[in-house]
Amino acid sequence: METEDLPKKRKKESSHWWEGDQEDQSSIKWMSLEHHGLFFPPLYQPHGVPLVYNGEPIYLTPEQEEIATMWASVVGTEWETKEIFRKNFESSFLKILGENHKIKSLNGCDFKGISMHIESQRELKKLRPSEEKKTEREAKQKIIEEMGYAIVDNTREKISNIIVEPPGLFRGRGQHPKGGNIKGRLAPEDITINIGKRNKVPICPLPGHSWKFITHNNTTTWLAFYEDPELSFSSKKYVYLSAASKFKGLSDKLKYEKAKKLKEMIDEIRADYNKKILSDSSVNKQLGSALYLIDKLALRVGNEKTEDEADTVGCCSLRVEHIKFEKNHQITLDFLGKDSMRYFNTVQIVPEVYNNLKEFCKGKEKENDLFDLITAHTLNGYLRSFMHGLSAKMFRTYNASISLQQQLAKFKAKNQSVEEKVQFYTDANREVAILCNHQKSTPKNFEGMIEKLQEKLKEKLEDIRILEDHMKFIKTGRNSVDTERKLPCTEENTKKALAKAKTAVKNMEIKLKMKDDNKTIALQTSKINYMDPRITVAWCKKNEVPIEKVFAKTLRAKFIWAMYAETTWEF
Repeated sequence: METEDLPKKRKKESSHWWEGDQEDQSSIKWMSLEHHGLFFPPLYQPHGVPLVYNGEPIYLTPEQEEIATMWASVVGTEWETKEIFRKNFESSFLKILGENHKIKSLNGCDFKGISMHIESQRELKKLRPSEEKKTEREAKQKIIEEMGYAIVDNTREKISNIIVEPPGLFRGRGQHPKGGNIKGRLAPEDITINIGKRNKVPICPLPGHSWKFITHNNTTTWLAFYEDPELSFSSKKYVYLSAASKFKGLSDKLKYEKAKKLKEMIDEIRADYNKKILSDSSVNKQLGSALYLIDKLALRVGNEKTEDEADTVGCCSLRVEHIKFEKNHQITLDFLGKDSMRYFNTVQIVPEVYNNLKEFCKGKEKENDLFDLITAHTLNGYLRSFMHGLSAKMFRTYNASISLQQQLAKFKAKNQSVEEKVQFYTDANREVAILCNHQKSTPKNFEGMIEKLQEKLKEKLEDIRILEDHMKFIKTGRNSVDTERKLPCTEENTKKALAKAKTAVKNMEIKLKMKDDNKTIALQTSKINYMDPRITVAWCKKNEVPIEKVFAKTLRAKFIWAMYAETTWEF
């Protein structure tokens, strides 16, 4: 029987965006974009609980009551005692109350009744029947399924957040000068929608309202933006696709590729800025010295701040008051960095930079700029002369990534448990976080959490003691140690139980140490933004560590493109 020649299978084209050509970074981001707009939070429901002013109950209008309830929700927290936050809220609240209102000052106000109402409602919500909670979850899930996705060039992508920001008190990052201002309730008339020209404009969900503006801008990746008309400063909020989307993934991948490219020319750049450090030109001296600090200490470049922004500092915005000169060419830097986290570091630097910095401080007042002849723009312009698109920010990504790779390369131990390998990785991660000054406040419940772990550890140690005693009884032919616990019947099973208990103790001790070591270190920031994820993936594969042990589900989705890195991959 003759057989016909079967057609050869066509080579399957890859469906992975990260395997295609990523060099073509034209201004066009998409050809078609379709989504369902944004979801608005429910309207405020008045509770009727009065605010007490100088001992007198004051009943407020629904609008006034909503604002008072916002403040009642921060009573007892650190926000209540922040001077700027309190002052700004008082000013906004009194303005809404009006000149002729009885309430003239925040100091005379007692929000206890409203705070108690908030707490009671919170408790009632917890005590709701499980069926009611289930119904609420299903309703939320339905909204996400209906509105939480966009179709971009025929690909379904998840949207980061479809719910318009509800009214509340503006907090801002760190010691923000506008903290405490009231964020108003947004309406569709505050929302600009970005949609494909040939795609259907999303229906406005609130009857009688309409979107502020419809645009078809395919050179950007935002789906919508809004600006709070109640705030007296720029407060634009953009709605994007999720971190796991192609847009964000491509942006991340290109960022790390650029940092990897910086590695190839870092020696050339360092040689050049070292020449500038010795230059006769004051501008060049400042350029070289500033870049030296950015490179060595992974400092942020620092931008000029407006009066609407917190007074946080980076390298180019350092003032004389932020630096102290120590012996042996050491300097101490002490300033508030991003999110008003304190940067405090004493470090030895090369004599040439030490002398330059001293020279820059001569004849200046403490509030004067250290680098008064350059700006972040000047510095980035200098860096672009080496590579298109290179900026000082890229040095943090480069230094974080190369530091992680160097730390992980020290791993030599064999026959270690997965938990011990994870501890080694966490220690490496911590070194990067310290370099980048990624700090956090100690969690409020930290002591309680540690106590619980220590109690569990004691229980496991007691298990080991009982099992060891039980083993002695078995070996002597006696029935059992005096205990109510169910114990293994044979010597073999007792050995297995002992080994299991000892492993549990070891893992618990590792967990306790990691929690204590990292209580004030923000490990996730460098994972999310600065360390090339392929370094982690390659190391985990090489050392047989499940990636989920070091990357949470959200990170694995965000860095799906990095999951294909081979064990031999290097930054």
